[in-house]
Amino acid sequence: MNAEIFEKLLKQERQALATAWEAFLSIHKEGKVPYPSLYSQEFTRRQGKIGDREPELVQILEEASRFLNRLLTISKKEAAGTFTLTLKREEVLTLYEIHKKLRSLEQEISFLREELLKDPLTNFWNLRGLQRIFDHVIKKYIYSEDYLLLTFYVLLPGDKQFKPFINSILRACAHFLRGLFSPKDFFTRPQEKTFAIICVGRAIQEIQELIERLKGKSFPCRIGHHRLSIRYLVGGTNILGADSLPLVLERALSAAQKGTFIRV
Repeated sequence: MNAEIFEKLLKQERQALATAWEAFLSIHKEGKVPYPSLYSQEFTRRQGKIGDREPELVQILEEASRFLNRLLTISKKEAAGTFTLTLKREEVLTLYEIHKKLRSLEQEISFLREELLKDPLTNFWNLRGLQRIFDHVIKKYIYSEDYLLLTFYVLLPGDKQFKPFINSILRACAHFLRGLFSPKDFFTRPQEKTFAIICVGRAIQEIQELIERLKGKSFPCRIGHHRLSIRYLVGGTNILGADSLPLVLERALSAAQKGTFIRV
């Protein structure tokens, strides 16, 4: 399985789970018990109607979370005399508790939103998305497909004048990586300065040669009138059936420190 097929299956799964949730709620609101036969009928009736819109539960959670975030921000600033709004200590603590529960619930239903698996800055898969890919793609097809992991660790400029432009530099790195690999590969950003590319069906020798060409190089980045060349560390490793994601990432990052490919 490659990245393009995974995207399609993930969308189908998300729509099916959203349909299942709304079918259950519909039966519950009518005061009925969702016995298998009744649930099956309601699920079939609703199938295909959700489309690309967000499920109702996700919409409510987002609205509540935004509202609580605003109140919590105001309460913090009020303590410094910026706002006249006054909240009792118990009210603030209650808001924090509600906010914590909502955030927890958002994580539990993350299967309904692909965005929670994506890094908003680069649109690459985040660490949660990478873990999902590892569990549902690599572990499942590891004995029928070759998967290799390359890591790119960005060496951000130490000059303070470039600190406000870190996001621009990281987006430039994402653009640079898009041009190096195939759309069938998995593009991920598991940590702030670390990008990880899962190559699908590529020979180890081919990737070793790629690392040799890339190490010690830089990628271009333009910030205002400045043209920068941003350096990075690159390395990689193959993935075994017995591997866990943290183990593979650790091995690939170790390889990046040496600019090499660790074959196990």
